[in-house]
Amino acid sequence: MNDPAPYILYPFAGRSGHIAPTHTSHQLVTIGHTASVAPWKDPGIHSHGQSEEYYLLVHGGLLLLVDRTLVTLKPQEMLMVRPKVPHAIVAGTGAIEHFGIRAPASNDKLPAGEIPQSLPAATQEQEREMRSTWGCRVPLQAAGNQNCWLFGVGSVRFPSAQLTFAYLNFPTVEEASAGIGTRHRLHLHKRSWEYYVVLQGTKTLQIEDALVEIKPGEILEVPPQVKHTLYGRQAPYEGFTFRVPAGFDDKVEY
Repeated sequence: MNDPAPYILYPFAGRSGHIAPTHTSHQLVTIGHTASVAPWKDPGIHSHGQSEEYYLLVHGGLLLLVDRTLVTLKPQEMLMVRPKVPHAIVAGTGAIEHFGIRAPASNDKLPAGEIPQSLPAATQEQEREMRSTWGCRVPLQAAGNQNCWLFGVGSVRFPSAQLTFAYLNFPTVEEASAGIGTRHRLHLHKRSWEYYVVLQGTKTLQIEDALVEIKPGEILEVPPQVKHTLYGRQAPYEGFTFRVPAGFDDKVEY
């Protein structure tokens, strides 16, 4: 009898709802997805006792009430709301595809009142990047926000206590293949779980002795103690990678 693969592939294309993880071996993150759905609003305002909540918009538009502030979210933008901050989706436009990431995945959602019938007046937003005590909104396609660790303990601009996150965009073959095979070595993480999400193109990882291709509309989960490395990317490539819990101290290279 063959041993089970040391990774899991989760499909999300065309699926709405909770996507991953589907097991109970850790309570570090939960990943949700909407697949081109009509605009909606939350039934009420809520907060999270200890979780950071992330909204990554792929298509459409979202309007959120965050700590009495109206925040618009456009495609290829990401909103992070810190723990204990009241917030709710109050409107949207177009067919909405987005990811909702909450870390950790503890059951800490708390009601925080009803959505007011009269919302605060919208203010003109000159810059798409926004930071406040409640969190931040980040345009992922802006210069300096791509192909680097954007959120996490290693980020000065956008620190996170729960996850380490990178948005990846390689439009050409040269960019997608730069450095592969020369600077990537097999490594593992002592206690961190790593997630690779592909939106466009493909990504291939070597996991132990096998090559695993991640196609558009798939999430690859790599558990701790599993050796892996980047093997190749097909351009144009777009996706994101994150690791939970946050931290750079548990990577071991071979």
